[in-house]
Amino acid sequence: MNLKHVWIVFKKEVKDIIRDRRTIITSILVPMILIPLLNILVGGNVEKLNRDITENITVALSESSNTEEIRNLVKNEVIKDYPNISLIEVDDPIEAIKESKVRVVLDFEEDYLTKLNEGKPFVIKLLYDKSQTKSEGSLGFIWDAIDNFNRKIVERRLDTYGISKDILTPAVIEESNIADEKESAGSILAMIFPILIVILMSSAGIAPATDLVAGEKERNTFEPLLTTKPSRLSLLVGKYLTVTLFSFITVIATMVGVIIGYVINPSSFSMGSGTNITGFSIPPVALLLVIIISITLGMTFSALQIAFSTYAKSFKEAQTYLSFLMIAVMIPGYATMFMQPKEIPVYMFFVPVLNALSAFKTVFGYSIDYTYLFYTLGSSVVYVIISLWLTASLFTKEKFLFRS
Repeated sequence: MNLKHVWIVFKKEVKDIIRDRRTIITSILVPMILIPLLNILVGGNVEKLNRDITENITVALSESSNTEEIRNLVKNEVIKDYPNISLIEVDDPIEAIKESKVRVVLDFEEDYLTKLNEGKPFVIKLLYDKSQTKSEGSLGFIWDAIDNFNRKIVERRLDTYGISKDILTPAVIEESNIADEKESAGSILAMIFPILIVILMSSAGIAPATDLVAGEKERNTFEPLLTTKPSRLSLLVGKYLTVTLFSFITVIATMVGVIIGYVINPSSFSMGSGTNITGFSIPPVALLLVIIISITLGMTFSALQIAFSTYAKSFKEAQTYLSFLMIAVMIPGYATMFMQPKEIPVYMFFVPVLNALSAFKTVFGYSIDYTYLFYTLGSSVVYVIISLWLTASLFTKEKFLFRS
């Protein structure tokens, strides 16, 4: 391998990609614009949905329960302490749920009043539409209102018998959150960022990798390239460095887009959870290790992308192989999305893809163990070497390079 030849090939490939405006747009401009837009739209819609569910809960009575007596009971007793719940009149209660005019319909048992006066339990059936998010989401608030109504009735009965209502509460629950603001922010980032980084690393180099080998085969420029002075290994390394470079450019552009979206609307980043992300920070050594692990991950995927593109007979076939590579990465990403950093088993820090996901989770989730991070780094370096060896073996053997 001649470093001068590698540099010549690298410069040539970079210039060719830069000349293609579509690559620049899709790799740099689109992530920087699309990510903030999606962050704002999705986060804003989640926040709006939460507000709609909690602030504008409409209920109605079933046809058999729609009497003056029950309406007064609901208004003056059941939902009296809940200003976000309102009772409205509708012609057809069931149809009103389907048309989203009301969230829940209350259906009182026919002899509810007799049972209420006799101190016996009666049934209130809650009719809702599980296919509608707002209808199902409002159900909990209605349950809470009815539970509150039950407590008031029980307290009145106890008062009638001269019994203190404290007899109903043998234990009082007090909640205390021991996680500080940083840890709360980290729990969200540990769920979102690892899968985001890994998917970006696995997909960012697909376009240049497909074009630099499979694309040249289709344009009939690959065979003449192999007859030039640079060795096949020099050609491979030059193309490999080009794919790696543009992979990182795409990832950086995407992360810049994420930061822009956060700056524009910080609350949207928490997806309506209300958690403040501003208190988050990463120790310098851990941040350095995360960056190095990300680089090794990108190098591994770049080598694999070149390998698939080399093996493919056409541009379309290369795209098919590389799409499967993305799917293979997404499966462990989503499988571990809700895994807690402190619950990650040791073996996962040695398994391809899972090792990077685990390392990112421990760092973003404030469960940093430098031993595990070095396990990840060591295994990642091994996978870089293996992937480069595999790619080189394909690139230097004509039976793989020119499959018929």
